[in-house]
Amino acid sequence: MEIWAAIRDKITPEPLNNHLLRIVESQEQIATNSLVDNLEKQAVLEEMLDSSKPPAPSVNGALHYLLATPFRYPPLPYGSRFGAKHEPSLLYGSLTEETAFAETGYYRFLFWSGMSTPPPSDKLITQHTIFSVPYTTNAGLKLQNFPFSDYPDQLLNPVSYEDTQSLGRAMREHGIDAFEYLSARDCNHGINAALFNAGALAATTPKNQRQWICETTHDTVRFYSVADKTGYRYSLDTYLVEGVFPDPAV
Repeated sequence: MEIWAAIRDKITPEPLNNHLLRIVESQEQIATNSLVDNLEKQAVLEEMLDSSKPPAPSVNGALHYLLATPFRYPPLPYGSRFGAKHEPSLLYGSLTEETAFAETGYYRFLFWSGMSTPPPSDKLITQHTIFSVPYTTNAGLKLQNFPFSDYPDQLLNPVSYEDTQSLGRAMREHGIDAFEYLSARDCNHGINAALFNAGALAATTPKNQRQWICETTHDTVRFYSVADKTGYRYSLDTYLVEGVFPDPAV
């Protein structure tokens, strides 16, 4: 039985009022990768060049493009964790930096696995922006709490989106604007958030934008902060399920 149908009498929408963190690959990434040979040098070069760039643009009276883009296009051909391929996209994020980077690490490995030929250097260096944005709604759900917490195998399934896409469809049909849920990619199962529509956003521009550099190889993803020189490192083994890298979208 589908999750929503099984617990419909126990579901009560509730207010949500929080901030999410989202990481996106920079759309205007400077083509400097060939000028340096490691992550730290790349970060220094990006920092030098970034000081000469104008502030990120915003649209008067409308959503900044970093917030509008997820709602503008349909999702990937096979959908996302809570969205089927024929449904409008959701805006996904995480409540902590650690969870946000753990999620992004998975998708960097997913990108690497989809390349027909690895780069000549056997590593891929990309620039990313992390930002925060507040969200608020009276029509929210916390899937980390009862009654949804009775279904951890379905909600945290690392290899299939079938149950979560079905739940996403039911939430959308019942007027849910936003929800929180446990991350399946973060080994500590930190909390993620997802918004069905821009009406749940409490701001029209992203806050606290920071630049990070990412180095991806066949077995390691490293993130390096341009500003404070801190970082995160993820091994491919972190995401393997019975020795296989999961790709639920396939």
